Amino acid sequence: MTRGSRARGLAFAALWLALPQLARAVDPAAKLPAGGSASEYWDLVAQLGDGFRVTARFIITNEGPGERSAAAFGHVLRPGAEPVVFQNARREGMWRLASDGRRIEIGSSHLDFSGAASHFEVDNDKRAVKVFLDWNADPNARSVPAAALPPGYAVDVLAVARPVRAKVQVADMTAPRTFEGRLSLTHTWMQVAESGLVLRRIDVTSVGDGPAAFVLDALDPAGKRFSWLLIADGNAVRSPDRLDSRVESSRMPGSYPIPSALVLDAGAVRGRVNFGPPWLEVDPLAALPSILRMVYSLRGRPHRSWAEAALELEFIGVPQPEHPTVRIAGDAIASFSFLDALPPSPSSP
Repeated sequence: MTRGSRARGLAFAALWLALPQLARAVDPAAKLPAGGSASEYWDLVAQLGDGFRVTARFIITNEGPGERSAAAFGHVLRPGAEPVVFQNARREGMWRLASDGRRIEIGSSHLDFSGAASHFEVDNDKRAVKVFLDWNADPNARSVPAAALPPGYAVDVLAVARPVRAKVQVADMTAPRTFEGRLSLTHTWMQVAESGLVLRRIDVTSVGDGPAAFVLDALDPAGKRFSWLLIADGNAVRSPDRLDSRVESSRMPGSYPIPSALVLDAGAVRGRVNFGPPWLEVDPLAALPSILRMVYSLRGRPHRSWAEAALELEFIGVPQPEHPTVRIAGDAIASFSFLDALPPSPSSP
């Protein structure tokens, strides 16, 4: 090890230890929040070998007639091919939730946290979609602090860049293919309609082999920003006490503007996320039963996008040659959730 690299390593260690350690105790089970507009959902994204990707959302909602309707929907993406859609939706009593809340079965779509390894599958003969994902529970799973979220909004980060084993087969594939890759998963819940709490949400999750990172940036309907950064190295997870963020203007103005970058400032830790063009854009209402789709559409026009991202973090050392700035950089996936259209403006917040 050279003197310079040793100094950078010591600087990183000192600054890493200076960041607060996050408390544990995260349970992936369903929360089943009470209230006529209460809902919760699990969002999953997996980056696999040969450019394959899988996205999925499982949602339980009290919206519409009755309580606890559920839906599971997502996409399989492959280079040079159109996205393959899978979706299942059921009204109350037509889907299954284990008594401990750790296994959800909605038609052919399952999400299971009950075993030693977590499991996701969609095994749909009608749509000719078969996806099986298995990953070990992430010891770095953490809850986003309430102070970093709009009041009444709760988010658990269940996995960040977790190694995943996958088997995938869709209609035009003659045989299933097995992959390894990285998976990230969040769990969100609230007692009121999400659109009353969040106007836009950006999630950024690293996908590489180095230290894992997750960024959450939310904009509430009043224009207030909430931001949070998680950094996991080994079995230690740390987060700055505060995080300020701003977006740089989108490449093209529109109702659902994807910014060109998200700039982070937490004092000793600074960062930047550069966003590429979206590789998937969807209407999140499309998979819901018609009555639920109508109820949600009365509030706004939700939209979701995913894009490649490049994440850079700088640990700022004391201004001496033996304690230089330490940088971490890597590839990431960003998701953009709009609960309603934003005003078309080149400088949208």
